[in-house]
Amino acid sequence: MLISRGLALVTASLRRCGPRARLHVGQLSAPCSTQSPGALGSTIAPPLWRSTPPIAARSFATDTTLSSSVFDLAQALKAKETTTEDRVAAINALDLGPAVDKEAKERRALELVDSDALAALLGFLQDSDTIASSHLLVPAFLALIRLSTEPLLAQELVRLGAPSILTPFLTQSDPRLQAAACLALGNVALEPIAANVVSSGNVVGAALSVLASPHEAIKRAAATCVANIAGSAQGRRQILEQDGVLLVGELLADDYSEPLRSAAAFALGNMLSGRDIEAQDLLRESGALPALVLLLSPAFAEDMNSSAAWAVHHGVHLNPASQALVAEAGGLALLVQHLASGATEALQTNALLALESAVLSNEENQDWCRENGTVVVLQRVQELEGGELNSNAKRALTGLLGLLD
Repeated sequence: MLISRGLALVTASLRRCGPRARLHVGQLSAPCSTQSPGALGSTIAPPLWRSTPPIAARSFATDTTLSSSVFDLAQALKAKETTTEDRVAAINALDLGPAVDKEAKERRALELVDSDALAALLGFLQDSDTIASSHLLVPAFLALIRLSTEPLLAQELVRLGAPSILTPFLTQSDPRLQAAACLALGNVALEPIAANVVSSGNVVGAALSVLASPHEAIKRAAATCVANIAGSAQGRRQILEQDGVLLVGELLADDYSEPLRSAAAFALGNMLSGRDIEAQDLLRESGALPALVLLLSPAFAEDMNSSAAWAVHHGVHLNPASQALVAEAGGLALLVQHLASGATEALQTNALLALESAVLSNEENQDWCRENGTVVVLQRVQELEGGELNSNAKRALTGLLGLLD
């Protein structure tokens, strides 16, 4: 299969898609993802991210032979007489406009739906065996990743059957197409209406298979995709049934880069957000939970600490054996240390959530906290930052002070 120039843009987009700390606290909307369903254990939903590639250098609007209106761009994509070069330019010009103008972005999204531009882009993927379409693959993928950050367009992609069109590319031999498919599918997976489709056995199986890629950037894209599929109960169930905890947990090993380990921890947190006791036990027994406690160390970046705390929060909740392991491995002390050190909002929130999960209904861990100055640290957080904490952090802080009083 021939592939057009511009493949480097896919790899560049991967560098923009490492987990963001602010996503780990149930804040929906994020760069490499927005919106998330659900609930924190009982009250927080797994955080997700939309992936956004860099904008292509050439703008269709600068081409004097073609108009930059959405409908003209869509017509150029579909017209048989349009050259490959002009099709690429038209694809590159398909965007949502300035991010600061929300109303204009929404109008642009509606125009993109009405113009059938999305159907044309998917058509290039379906017809990728032809030489002409093969040159359009990467530009089309980049446009789909870019446009699927808008919920209305992601919903339209679901209606057009995008998940079934994207899934075969997950098993392509070209890693850049695998990455592009992971990022686009991960964005589409954020839409609740996509839950049944993206949580099917073949889609989940294909996404998990990409974790075995020899390329770290591709593994990271796959972890992002899996994390977003885990945003629904159906997705979590299917991922767990296909040994997702073991497959993702392997990426916590110290021979992988910190960004990949952080992405894996983030994905595990989402996968375990249903509080499945068997999955929690598997996390512990496989060695992934001790690895997560290690990643709480301040020797790692705060994004890494935040991702690990998010996974610990869901991985030990009301699980006595897992709570005991966290305490024995020094996890309680590390969480308290982050709370005492003026951490970022994301790390502070996830540390509070993880600490609450580790002590809930566990008298031994509660006693450790009382004997090691945890209450003083929590009271200081309440005094200095209580009014600025987000709702999840406030709830966890209030719960901890009540438990340890």
